[in-house]
Amino acid sequence: MRSSAACAARLPTPPPSPSAPPTRTPARIWSASRRPAEGCVSRSSPPSRFRPALSLVYKKPGTAAYSPAFRTVTVCLSADSLLSMGKRQSSSARSCLSLRLSPLLPAFIFLTAFSMAPAQEAPAPPPAPAQEQKQQPPQPEPAAPLAAATLWDVLRLLGAPPASTRGAMQGLTQQVWYEGEPLKGKPTRVFAWLGLPDAAKTSGPWPAVLLVHGGGGKAFQEWARHWAERGYAALAMDTSGQGPDGQRHADAGPNQDDGTKFTNFTDATARDTWTYHAVSAVLRGHALLASLPEVDAGRVGITGISWGGYLTCLTAGLDPRLKVAVPVYGCGFLGDNSYWRDRTLAAMTEDGRGRWLRLLDPSQTLANAVCPVLFVNGTHDFAYPPDSYRKTFRLIPEERRTLSVQVDLPHGHIWTFREVDAFIDSVLRPGAGSPPLTRLGEMSVEGRRVSAAALSGPSPASAALHITTDTGRWHARAWRTLPATVTGSTLTATLPEERPLTFFLTATDSRGLVTSTPFQESPGTAENTACIPRGRLEQDFYDWDQRHAAILRLARTEKPELVFIGDSITHLWGGQPTEPHGGRGQESWDGLRAGRSALNLGFGWDRTQNVLWRIGHGELDGLSPKTIVILIGTNNLAGTGNARKNTPAEIAEGIEAVMLQAKFKCPSAKIILMGVLPRGASASDPARAEITAINALLPDLAKAAGAVFLDIGSQFLDAAGAIPADLMPDSLHPSSKGYQIWADALRPLMGG
Repeated sequence: MRSSAACAARLPTPPPSPSAPPTRTPARIWSASRRPAEGCVSRSSPPSRFRPALSLVYKKPGTAAYSPAFRTVTVCLSADSLLSMGKRQSSSARSCLSLRLSPLLPAFIFLTAFSMAPAQEAPAPPPAPAQEQKQQPPQPEPAAPLAAATLWDVLRLLGAPPASTRGAMQGLTQQVWYEGEPLKGKPTRVFAWLGLPDAAKTSGPWPAVLLVHGGGGKAFQEWARHWAERGYAALAMDTSGQGPDGQRHADAGPNQDDGTKFTNFTDATARDTWTYHAVSAVLRGHALLASLPEVDAGRVGITGISWGGYLTCLTAGLDPRLKVAVPVYGCGFLGDNSYWRDRTLAAMTEDGRGRWLRLLDPSQTLANAVCPVLFVNGTHDFAYPPDSYRKTFRLIPEERRTLSVQVDLPHGHIWTFREVDAFIDSVLRPGAGSPPLTRLGEMSVEGRRVSAAALSGPSPASAALHITTDTGRWHARAWRTLPATVTGSTLTATLPEERPLTFFLTATDSRGLVTSTPFQESPGTAENTACIPRGRLEQDFYDWDQRHAAILRLARTEKPELVFIGDSITHLWGGQPTEPHGGRGQESWDGLRAGRSALNLGFGWDRTQNVLWRIGHGELDGLSPKTIVILIGTNNLAGTGNARKNTPAEIAEGIEAVMLQAKFKCPSAKIILMGVLPRGASASDPARAEITAINALLPDLAKAAGAVFLDIGSQFLDAAGAIPADLMPDSLHPSSKGYQIWADALRPLMGG
């Protein structure tokens, strides 16, 4: 949320009322956002030339009003947001505004602020000479793109509690049904389990927690019971349209499957998406929970697991009333790296993917969270990798974030992580005997010595250093744990000499609860560029952009049965688009094609990142080929001023990304993944060992993706491991004889 809804949606100024004071100017609105929009007075002192007036009016939330008499705009703000603004002052008493609000006020109040005209007005310019002018019809302003900050009508969703029904108590839990958001104009309902503590053992009002399940989950009765037994009211809502039996009910909202989550939509249909409905169900659940007489509305937190963690990150940035948030696994920046980046996100259109990331990725809202946040994840998480996780938690200021990243932490609907319970206790039940977690600061590295300070919480009882020298896919990296020492509140360890190196420290307190520092990389260790889409990087014998445009034109007119994806090795083989320098294996190309339509997506000098860019920019959109052949990766072994050299593990990850994106763009196609061909004249060429390492990783990746792996490299080598000149004259690109070897190997797999 880059600006408040009040600043994002300006109300037009009506004509002045005859009774309106002539010196009043249109309203200045104090934004509840952390970053004031242009034209809004910030939380710091307003300009001294304005004299703000304050009016607090109790009204129904979710409305706005314009007062012609005072030329003021009235907008609804959260009481908590106003309290957080504190006291505004400036050097001039005339511009001083103090807010002294009781936490006992209703959840919403109205703030009206208007600015007086400057004390001395500049003289008005003389009127322009009268002259005949053509009246131009007013031009409508183009509609601004929908933003994450305005997608949800937060004021309405957090206002009056939704209509609901409650079933009979089943021990400490009971079934609840409450009103959801309309789906395509039809009403929906949300099912939830409500947990309440035993009133005979503990008196209310109780703190409360919202419980958000992940993919494949449901409203878990056991989860609500877990928190009720700990003295909390808890609401575990279902975000996939399921009832208590785990089956979708008649009034369900969108399903939670990946196809529904990542469907293409427009700004007009954004409120029919799963994410919109799921977040709305959480916000409505908060309004319902806070309305219960048994609940202390000023002590409500949220925790979610996996996709529920994703929803927790989104909600924490939208709901200023939350006092604590704990996303487990889930994070933002899913377009940068995640399980879905090369799968369902890649299958979307370029426009649809951009809109999804702009509106529904937690990176768009989390920075607006005002509560403390605990982030819990593992080093090997298959869905939410550490790099995207780090970008996510850095959106929260250091003083309000705590990390608990652990090696080999399992992924599942696990609500028994004791760090989660202890963190929420320390915020919602301070002084109840549960000390906070140890919060660690950033690591400091001097030579091989790495250290970090415990900024708050109990002193660590022990510490450890965790390292990996692997690159490439995060969930495939092997981590080692080394000893670290604790001196007072400082953790210290010695880094090994191995490079590249990724590392972080953990602290364990006397209760066995683990917290961590952010991870760091040694100099030279960087993001895997093989997976970051890039347009043209190198100048070659052809026009890269023109070839891309030609392919897009062909894709609209041709219906290829065969598609070949690659670099110059594929580019120079044959087929369309035609290449003046190509056609080196036209005879074998035509023989393999056997009259079938084929499209050549080979680009000279391309690396995996270039192919990812091309796929993301439409080269496979709308195609339904029977077979896709992929040969890419050899150019990633060459570093230039435009792109660094990649490691074998990084290249394998980049090849996997290409394969997955092709699979999800063309789900009915058979994917044939080629091993990287040998290069370099002799067996002693350094590239040979690297290619062997790449190809050793590819069979398992192909199998996991349902693709066929084909390695024909040995057919290009003689007994001594050299590449014969009649097969590859330059020890890199095949001759017509070399292309025939490739065609003969492919024919049994693709017919013809």
